[in-house]
Amino acid sequence: MIRKLNYTDRVKIKREDIVIKLTENNGEKWFDADLSRLINYKLPPESLLFLEAYRLTNWMRFDFGRVGKITPPKDRYLKLFNTPTGIKFRVKVTAPGKIHKLLAEADAIPLIAPEEENYSNAPLLEVMPSQELGDEIYRVDFSEGTPVLLINSEMGSYKLIGRSPAFLSLALPAVFREILTKILVIDKMADDNDMEDWHCRWIRFVKLLPGTDEIANVDDVEKCLDWIQDTVGMFAKKQKLGMQFKEFWRDEL
Repeated sequence: MIRKLNYTDRVKIKREDIVIKLTENNGEKWFDADLSRLINYKLPPESLLFLEAYRLTNWMRFDFGRVGKITPPKDRYLKLFNTPTGIKFRVKVTAPGKIHKLLAEADAIPLIAPEEENYSNAPLLEVMPSQELGDEIYRVDFSEGTPVLLINSEMGSYKLIGRSPAFLSLALPAVFREILTKILVIDKMADDNDMEDWHCRWIRFVKLLPGTDEIANVDDVEKCLDWIQDTVGMFAKKQKLGMQFKEFWRDEL
């Protein structure tokens, strides 16, 4: 039986108040979660507590007992994921009962590897390998809410491809343009007040680019598209993408 969730008046848990670390158990990838700061939210102690690990189409749920008595499950093995890269977590606190009212939630919490102990913020753009792109080299995926840059691992090491001057100079402007179009034209977001929201983090980043004009009114699609075009040009100039491509092309001749 699928349980229904009521999202009315839910509390937004800050990502920095949840710490999830990657661990190894007999060669398997597990995780540990520090949920101690939930006490600051004064949630009913009988509330049910769940953690959900996800990446694209893979999803796992873990029962952590109740807010007043957090009980991590013995099995925290991330068995549905062949690699920990790009795994994120949701924390959900619900009222007990047949219809679970969602009392509090946090999303897009990164899984911290041991070498990333000082890492506290989700990256602006997650980069992940994919074997499902066919003849496409890359794709921007929004299926999990936040943008993810998928690179075709059938073409070689996705990390090497993603760092290559050829890929960066040709793909980055298109990726940047697609994400800004999603933010302004499709989702019609233009403020940067909530740094928990990926739209706002991107807008804050864009505002820091030198020479960027004030963001266009999201209700004026043509002006938004013009603003996006100008901003992508500023971004390419700041990153010196033209120079990178010239050097790459000269080496190929």
